[in-house]
Amino acid sequence: CPAPSAPSGSSAHLGPAMPAPRPAPRVWFVRDALGIGCAAVAWLLVLGAAGLLLRELLLPCGDAAYAAANGALFLALATLGLAAHARTMLTDPGSVPRGDPPGSRAAPRCALCASAKPAGTHHCSVCGRCIRRRDHHCPWVNNCVGEDNQKYFVLFTLYTALASLHLLLLLGVPVLRRFARGEWTMHSTVSPGTSLFLLFMVALKGFFLASVMFVMQVYAICSGAQRLQRDEGRWGKGSKWANVKAVFGHRVSVAWISPFAPPDLQRARGHHYVV
Repeated sequence: CPAPSAPSGSSAHLGPAMPAPRPAPRVWFVRDALGIGCAAVAWLLVLGAAGLLLRELLLPCGDAAYAAANGALFLALATLGLAAHARTMLTDPGSVPRGDPPGSRAAPRCALCASAKPAGTHHCSVCGRCIRRRDHHCPWVNNCVGEDNQKYFVLFTLYTALASLHLLLLLGVPVLRRFARGEWTMHSTVSPGTSLFLLFMVALKGFFLASVMFVMQVYAICSGAQRLQRDEGRWGKGSKWANVKAVFGHRVSVAWISPFAPPDLQRARGHHYVV
């Protein structure tokens, strides 16, 4: 027999009120030709490097254990990097909803998109929207880096730098060993093939660019340059550790380094919109 329900208008307490379910976010995608092209090039470079590594270096080496271990490590780092790239590109970076959200009628409005413009919000001419805590617009991920996707961008730069460093070690250590044994001199007729040289240049450039972006992001987060104030009373002038948790989540866990886990920010999110 079902329990009787409280009459309409009754003040009877039936337990704590359950929060209303939030609408599922829709996919965010910026329709910018340059950004789409740059994002495609980033994927092609990573996938091409993986193919060249297997074909030119690991499979011909004759050591199955060495090839399997290094192949698995590189593919793991590359997969995590590409997953973080996809999450950065397809996650709403923190766009301000169009129209008049509750309590925003007295707030200043953006002259370009007419949206209410909270403090710390900046308009992006490429996305065509105002973005909360916008850091910059990166064509390599075809999106802004902002409040809601900065974690994924940091992980993208981290795993790209680690994968590139792994490639550089795989290519450089054997050469240094041959130099040390005197088997490879400046006058040697033995030289690396074009494919390996191309792989080395891609790895070197990838390591340099990704490392610089990673260091810049970490510095900006720790210094509070973007003032990631997810909770005005708690995060406004917090410590470096508080600023880091404002990006990666309040609870420290392995999810911090996973591009598949959204940060646990304990913040009510609004609707996500397609550009």
